[in-house]
Amino acid sequence: MLHTIVATVVVVGVALVGGPGGTPFAPQAAVAAPQWPVPQPFPATDDPPERLADLPPGSEYVALGDSYSAGYGLANPTGLPVAACAQSGRDYPHRIAARFGLDLQDVTCAGATSEDVRDRTQWRGAPPQIEALSDRTRLVTLTIGGNDADLFGTAASCMALSSSGPVFSGKNAPSCRSTLDVDGVDTLGAKIESRVALGIADTLADIRQAAPNATVLLLGYPAIFPDAAHTPDRGCFRPAVDLGTLTGQFPSDTYPFTDTDVRWLHGIQEQLDEVAQDAARAAGVRFVDVFATTQAHSACARSGAYVSGVSLDSFGGFSSIDLEPGALHPNPAGVRYLTRQLDAELRDLLG
Repeated sequence: MLHTIVATVVVVGVALVGGPGGTPFAPQAAVAAPQWPVPQPFPATDDPPERLADLPPGSEYVALGDSYSAGYGLANPTGLPVAACAQSGRDYPHRIAARFGLDLQDVTCAGATSEDVRDRTQWRGAPPQIEALSDRTRLVTLTIGGNDADLFGTAASCMALSSSGPVFSGKNAPSCRSTLDVDGVDTLGAKIESRVALGIADTLADIRQAAPNATVLLLGYPAIFPDAAHTPDRGCFRPAVDLGTLTGQFPSDTYPFTDTDVRWLHGIQEQLDEVAQDAARAAGVRFVDVFATTQAHSACARSGAYVSGVSLDSFGGFSSIDLEPGALHPNPAGVRYLTRQLDAELRDLLG
């Protein structure tokens, strides 16, 4: 019975996070949302609490990117650019805009890939994000690449029954890594080094061209999977299903990954961080590295985490089992941390 339950969990969960990387499911018929103003609780004012010498209040700030920029899973949904984007008024762009009195156009959208930023309509009513840029834009922030790599979808498919496996999917494979190793080649790592790296590079080049007068910052992803130094001796594993699941109760804030996959997924995230840094350096864009500085605050951490663990929920008995919004994404403490890091970089650049 339990194997039947967890199999259902994975089938639904993978589809969801392949969106959440992103985005929860929503109808394709979503329509354009109303225009600004910035929603509470972070309204921009003409008299902001702080100022930047080279970025005066009222300067145009455009926020681009995926669920890590959009504040997926947080409160105060903006409905912008469409409801399907799951954007929150508590995301780091809103906080930065309010702090420095900037004129924010937040087009971040959960599930966005580099193509969605550059030239693809992700949802009806949400045109390519780059269309928000112009020669009037003075500041651009971006987090992108995780969905290009399908990092979040892969993580969902790696959920396991125990710290030594098997994973829920993959025909009782002992680890997720074993299912993605083809003739000794790590297919996900190879994808990051090629297609993902090129996608980030092309996106940054297009942003520089579309917003020639803007300061551009690319934020990396905080640690979801810790390095060895910040992995407990007994590992990170916290089960997503247990005997209580038979009565429809799921554990909360779990971390259902094998020891092998924690190490492997940490390496995958490290690769993604490195190719993003290289792309930013080549484009002359400031890279804000939040991966190295958050190893002690990954979703593995039992306290002080900046990233939420995995929580499942069911509807109609076990007919539908989904990941709760925000799984493996920054929690409120994590968004505050991202805001602090971006604040420090802006002060350094624009003082």
